[in-house]
Amino acid sequence: MNLQVENPMVLGTLETVNRVSTNHLVEKEFRDFYGSLIVSNDDYMEFPNGDIVHMDNIHTYLEDHFKASFCTKK
Repeated sequence: MNLQVENPMVLGTLETVNRVSTNHLVEKEFRDFYGSLIVSNDDYMEFPNGDIVHMDNIHTYLEDHFKASFCTKK
């Protein structure tokens, strides 16, 4: 069985490697400071105050908490 993939991070199709179904137990969702779900192989940062921030949200976190301003060199 092949699955058509619509995720822009994955190109092509996923092919079944074996016929043994595998069930994974998720005990607790792992979310960052802004509520973004962090899954296996995601990059995130842990701050000394205990905040966890997904890399997709790091700019917002630094702007909000450290008054950082992001610039582009032209």
